[in-house]
Amino acid sequence: MGKKIVFYELNEVPFKVFDHFAAQMPQSAVAKLKAHARAFETYAEDSGHLSPWITWPTLHRGVTNDDHGISDFGQDLGAADKEFPPIWRLLSARGIKPGVFGSLHTYPIPGNVHDYAFYVPDTFAAGPECFPAKYRAFQDFNLRMAGNNASQVNGAIAFKEASRFLANAPGMGLSARTAKQVASQLVSERLNRKRIVRRRTTQVQLAFDFYLKALRQERPDISFFFTNHVASSMHRYWPALFPADYEALKFGPDWIADWSDEIPFTMREADYQIGQLMRHVERNPDHMLIVATSMGQAAFQGRERVDRKVIITGFAKLMEAIGIPQNAWHKRPAMVPQYNVYVDEDQRARFRQNLGALSLNGQGIDLTDLGEGIFRLDFSLNNQNTLEVTFQGDKVSAEKFGITNLTMQDAAGANAYHIPEGMMLIYDPCVRADTQQTRSQISTTEIAPSILRNFDLNPPAYMQRGILL
Repeated sequence: MGKKIVFYELNEVPFKVFDHFAAQMPQSAVAKLKAHARAFETYAEDSGHLSPWITWPTLHRGVTNDDHGISDFGQDLGAADKEFPPIWRLLSARGIKPGVFGSLHTYPIPGNVHDYAFYVPDTFAAGPECFPAKYRAFQDFNLRMAGNNASQVNGAIAFKEASRFLANAPGMGLSARTAKQVASQLVSERLNRKRIVRRRTTQVQLAFDFYLKALRQERPDISFFFTNHVASSMHRYWPALFPADYEALKFGPDWIADWSDEIPFTMREADYQIGQLMRHVERNPDHMLIVATSMGQAAFQGRERVDRKVIITGFAKLMEAIGIPQNAWHKRPAMVPQYNVYVDEDQRARFRQNLGALSLNGQGIDLTDLGEGIFRLDFSLNNQNTLEVTFQGDKVSAEKFGITNLTMQDAAGANAYHIPEGMMLIYDPCVRADTQQTRSQISTTEIAPSILRNFDLNPPAYMQRGILL
């Protein structure tokens, strides 16, 4: 059997950002990783619109979305899990003990969860179930904060969940460094309100502490940790770091000055985490570290400033206003401006009809039936000076329907967006890589079979052969 694997899922970060940070910070862990790791450019072969909830299942399952069919959060994954299981399920079924912390599409927890070292689902989970159960308080808090800050970070704190979480935090691995950073964050956002956007990184700091302690204590054969904090920052603030990437820059020098350190800030946290994981594999020579993405990002040309965005801020109000009883539906995880909801069978016809009778400045809400009673609501309405909501032809209160024309705190929409090209770096401290070689390109579908072969397991027939780790 090959080495144990620490798999760090650095969502959507391309080599452009990675190399830029290494050049700016030559003493960083990222620079060291770049100097000593084998590097590959990954390519997402998925068809249609690229999104992380599509491209990560491709990496984890070794087949593209044409086969696995996963297109949204909240989908019933039963058929996909049976035909194309994710890598951790294949490994756990063969006696290899995985640990999972935040990887996408990891809810619900598997029936054989005791075959795992630990299992904490993603921040789009429909419930807080975890293994071991001590992580449940953190997941309660995590899910509530992720929901509160879906489109725009606000100052609300889920106090009930936070109190339960803090009572358990020291035993889970909360470090003095992170406790100090959380306190500093709360102070900094009072001094400069713009810094509240960095709370997205605070959640990852907490999660990484708990993952690192579990990694050190439980010593799984392979573990996965997912973070979206750099990707979130890149989407919004790419023009502040790479203004020359735009044919027509929509942002002035004041905006650039305000937000130019946001991507570097998130990368500094990623650098700390990568450094901790590099030290872990250096102290444990039977381990290797893989840093990977399922795709990348690049500047998105032609995007306007987003100063205002129409979003649903009160989903329960919306459902009540269109006549769906409270006990006949429940919200499912999604990423704004998408909203997923399960509706009981006897209410689905009314739901479709009444939602179709709703109009926002003359624009309807697109509705997609995902099957199994789950629907996706999708709309994009930006920079509206006024908001007029009509229902069944009559003008109604936007507030009554839970709809808000939100003023954006940073005027940033999707200024960078998804591209097929990502990256994978393999760091084995016992093997010095030839970093002068050209980074060869591999499909993301080659990663899962490569992991299986590392553990002397033959990949299923539907997978490619993969590369030698």
